Amino acid sequence: MDLGSEQDWLLGEPSWWPNSESKVKITINGDLKPPEAWNHTNPQSGGEGWMRQRLRPVGPQILYTSSWSLFFLISSSIPLIFPNKLPIDDQLLAMIFFVFSWFLTLIPFVWFSNSNNDIFSFFPLDLFCFCLGVIFFILHILIDPRLGWFGFLLFLIAWVRTIRNISDSLSVNSSRWLLPISSSDYSQDIFNEEWLISSNHFRNGLIATKSDGFGPYSAELTGVSYRNHRFIAFSMVYRNRIIHDPFNINFVSNTQIDNFLSLPPLKISGEHWPEIFIRDFEEE
Repeated sequence: MDLGSEQDWLLGEPSWWPNSESKVKITINGDLKPPEAWNHTNPQSGGEGWMRQRLRPVGPQILYTSSWSLFFLISSSIPLIFPNKLPIDDQLLAMIFFVFSWFLTLIPFVWFSNSNNDIFSFFPLDLFCFCLGVIFFILHILIDPRLGWFGFLLFLIAWVRTIRNISDSLSVNSSRWLLPISSSDYSQDIFNEEWLISSNHFRNGLIATKSDGFGPYSAELTGVSYRNHRFIAFSMVYRNRIIHDPFNINFVSNTQIDNFLSLPPLKISGEHWPEIFIRDFEEE
């Protein structure tokens, strides 16, 4: 059995953090411990309790496409600079560049987002400036081509704000907290808070949510299976898109979230962690 694969599943692949020198670490910069009420553990200690599972960072996966999106957005202004002087339909060329720029901005982020819910959201798009840009784009066709510059400026502002939204969503490490359980232990009685429960039995995928008073966050409990083992995963999800580790120095909380996180989401202590996930290694 490949022990490394179990450690990668919990702690993440060393290649996700190029500065890690290919060493597996229990903690990385920014990690905090949960409150003692959580009865947490780690891959070195084992036993019972919640354990952090690191998820692949979204940022490096979208950095390349996001940087190129600005190039194509700026290129969409070529017909405004050289109207009716291009060998092809300038409006068609502008539309191709424009659509491709926003495709590169939004689709990779949505594709690599790691939340489990299917709630539709315009995030990270700055919808207000984008819609104003669309209005001025239509007006520049119907009234005056010079209005196209106002539309382009609004689209540029929308792009900057969208990238800022993406950056804010990636400022916290993506991790969730796992508790090994037996499928027979699952019932509505094991939940600590007033969760909106979507399944009366254990299953892979979303099983409960909670969002009252959490601002941009929602809490999720999901069923997870790895080989023959079953887990319940706790996640704090930002804007229905990105999972944030709630026990991280960059996590922005409020009173309701602090009170909520003071206790674990489940009343049970769970099963002992399987030995395949436990190992001895040096921690720097």
